[in-house]
Amino acid sequence: MLDYTFSQDQEILRASVREFAQREIAPKIRQMIKERRIPESVFQGLARMKLLGMTIPEKYGGSGADAVMTGIVAEEIARADPTASIPVLFLVDNAWSYLVSKYGTEELKESVLPAVASGKSLMGIASTEPNFGSDIGSMTSYAEESGKNLIATGEKAFISLVRDIKERSGGFVTVLKTARDKGTRGVTLAYLPYDEKKFEVTYTEEMGREGSSWGSFRFSGIEIPKSNILGKLNGGFHIIHEGFEFARGLISVISAGAAIKALENGIEYMKSRKAFGMPIGKYQGLQFNLADHVARMEAARTMGYKALWTYDQEQKNGTFSRFEVSREIAIAKLISTTWAFDAINDALQWQGAYGYSKDCPEEWALRGIRSFQLAEGSREIMKLIIARESLGKEFIR
Repeated sequence: MLDYTFSQDQEILRASVREFAQREIAPKIRQMIKERRIPESVFQGLARMKLLGMTIPEKYGGSGADAVMTGIVAEEIARADPTASIPVLFLVDNAWSYLVSKYGTEELKESVLPAVASGKSLMGIASTEPNFGSDIGSMTSYAEESGKNLIATGEKAFISLVRDIKERSGGFVTVLKTARDKGTRGVTLAYLPYDEKKFEVTYTEEMGREGSSWGSFRFSGIEIPKSNILGKLNGGFHIIHEGFEFARGLISVISAGAAIKALENGIEYMKSRKAFGMPIGKYQGLQFNLADHVARMEAARTMGYKALWTYDQEQKNGTFSRFEVSREIAIAKLISTTWAFDAINDALQWQGAYGYSKDCPEEWALRGIRSFQLAEGSREIMKLIIARESLGKEFIR
């Protein structure tokens, strides 16, 4: 028999985070949009609630939260911040600090994780390059061995949290080629601290996610201690996808949470807005449209939590294979980000001219959630993963 209920501890966490998010995040969204940065009070609140680095083990100051618990928090933050700015901060920081806690050396973990867990520092991911996204094996940023160090040179583009990590003395889990003629077998994953003197940063303005800084950086001749390597030299390709899949699972429930909140807003508008003498919610055309979205988003939310649960089972006890996890995560991300965008778009439509205004939360959400159809693997990449696991590897070019 399947059990689709959350545990008492999970429900307590949800209630606590929802109260916090609606009290301390939701009222700050207009300020965040205007200033184009996450308010410091929100950072402090997240740190006080121990939500930054919550996946980090207790030994290093975190809560040791699993993927489902992290997803619960992500969903509630998404309900409070329709721009997706704070959800991006949350998911990136937690997914990649988890990977460091699993694959980092003891020296690295003791050096960086306590600061992340306390909210004094942030963890990011820097894999995308100007000409490469999901094609990890073709990336050109490289590092050469020099004694106890790697000397790294390259460029990373469209990286989230660039300004935030700079200001909070954080760093990035970074993809580097350490055997440039070996494709994916020559990829190393390492923690790259932000270096004011060695980084040449360019900021890019996003379509949405106003509070989430975004940009590119070049680096040349940066010394990275070999103790900062995650896993083994030239073994990064086999572990980076665990970070991506964690992030994709969180994106699934974030997208569902934002869309469900948009539908709730649309329902309230339908009840109060009158046309031709009666509330527009009485028109069957709108009712059927609403019903489709409610059903889809309930399914997407369920798939998101199933994917995170599957991830947990594989990480904790190996119940599922890596490929099974990849499939579940890809399905959840594909349907959730696609259906969420459609649901938010129609919730905006129901609200007429107001929906098109910059004052409407659904206008903010439409631009923010659109990013998730690209981030951490595009829709097309999700389809390739699903097809690969359905047809078999021999059908993949």
